Amino acid sequence: KQVGKELKRLEKLMFEHAKNLEFEKAAQVRDQLATLKERFFGSDGGGNVIPFVAGKAA
Repeated sequence: KQVGKELKRLEKLMFEHAKNLEFEKAAQVRDQLATLKERFFGSDGGGNVIPFVAGKAA
């Protein structure tokens, strides 16, 4: 349950950075998400990444 909360927090942070055009910060958080997902779920998280163009979902 704690992991799920952390994943949601990081996802929200990643989207906020992308919305503010802070793509380097968004990428760092994305990498943290992928590491956390891999550690706890055995997934690289690649299927859950949403591409962004100018702060909007593609």
